[in-house]
Amino acid sequence: MGMAQGAVIVAACHPSDDVTTRFATFVGEMRALPGSARMAMRFTLLQRLGTPDFTAVGLPDLRPWRRSKKGVSSFIYTQRVTALRDGGTYRMRVQMRWYGSNGKLMKVRTMRSGACKQPAPLPNLRISSISTAPGAVSGTTSYMVTVQNDGAGDTGPVVVGLRVDGGTLSTARVPTLAAGQAASVRLTGPACTTTLRAVADPGNAIRETSETDNALVEACPS
Repeated sequence: MGMAQGAVIVAACHPSDDVTTRFATFVGEMRALPGSARMAMRFTLLQRLGTPDFTAVGLPDLRPWRRSKKGVSSFIYTQRVTALRDGGTYRMRVQMRWYGSNGKLMKVRTMRSGACKQPAPLPNLRISSISTAPGAVSGTTSYMVTVQNDGAGDTGPVVVGLRVDGGTLSTARVPTLAAGQAASVRLTGPACTTTLRAVADPGNAIRETSETDNALVEACPS
């Protein structure tokens, strides 16, 4: 394991968009010191979630000290954690103790593992409706296009585009769109004679759970 007296590593990191299938496995290892009779480890999960610093997660299963048998030359303990949160980064802090044959504490050391990062929730954009009204200028139409975020993640600015009868793409912007929310934009274009095609994020600038349902094509209203 490439250690002198102790080490802790990320043995497995399983990111997933499904929180129920996420897990991380951490392994701590200690080596006996001259004169030591027993070793012990205590694991504390550290989480970074939307802040620059890691904070401890109070998991009851991690509170007890894990103790070696007497007289062993090395002590290895594996700790698996599950249900990791969206967008979280995780490390394991391991406190290590060495005890002499008389039970007295000989040495204390604290080590931290590398990081296991989980994906942030993604948005999923789709056009839910297109409605029309007479334009302010003769020969034009006002189009109201509604975009819906069906995903679990919020998103920043969303460009909404509209083509009338296959013509030039007109665009407008929604400033933000939270998960589960919808917003509408108004675009002015020529009067429609055949089809309308509206699309959310026409430049594919936003990562989504699906990129195949962003467009809505409708026949022109009679």
